[in-house]
Amino acid sequence: MRQRGLLCSLLAAAAALQPAARKPTGGRLPTRRQVSKAGGRLPTRRHMSAAGDAAASQTDPVREVERLENAIAASTEPDEQKELAEKLGMSRMSAEMSVLSANAAFYDAFQSCDVAKMKAVWSDSDDVTCVHPGHPLISGADLVLNSWRALFSSAGGMPKLEAQRQRVVLRGSAAWVTCNEAPEGEASALEAINVFERRDGRWYMVHHQAGPVFVQQPPQ
Repeated sequence: MRQRGLLCSLLAAAAALQPAARKPTGGRLPTRRQVSKAGGRLPTRRHMSAAGDAAASQTDPVREVERLENAIAASTEPDEQKELAEKLGMSRMSAEMSVLSANAAFYDAFQSCDVAKMKAVWSDSDDVTCVHPGHPLISGADLVLNSWRALFSSAGGMPKLEAQRQRVVLRGSAAWVTCNEAPEGEASALEAINVFERRDGRWYMVHHQAGPVFVQQPPQ
């Protein structure tokens, strides 16, 4: 009965409906003639690009996962593959944690009924979509945010749901989390999928969908 009441509350509420770029530091690169006189060689654009990609991958676990996957596929040495696989496991864990952090930010905005936080979670693209329980698809950043604004201001407020049984799938610059939504310590009331897109070193939500659960799964 309590679960049915929670679902009714959700449906009633629905019915009411990163990192800054661094500035250039001045100065000029030496010419090839100057470098030649000093006995050195000026790096080519290809070398500079490769070095930049390597540095970026070391600071971004998502890019590092992609780099290591490519390195494993290209390697023919079993020992090297084993070493790369170990590094891949660590990088994948860090990348998945970054996705879970973005997912946690979404539920923090949900629980606090904070429109500004919810706006920060979502991409500002016209391609984003959202499906609230019992309602049709909403498309576009403005309409999606307005739907959350209406839900947050509805009579009775929002139930304090948290994400349980979270599972992350990582596919390059895209990732999604499947989870159960339920009050703490209670049986799951909703199943949800949250899809994220990575841009400028940060995950942004591009799709959220939740629906009621009528058949309970055994504990895992």
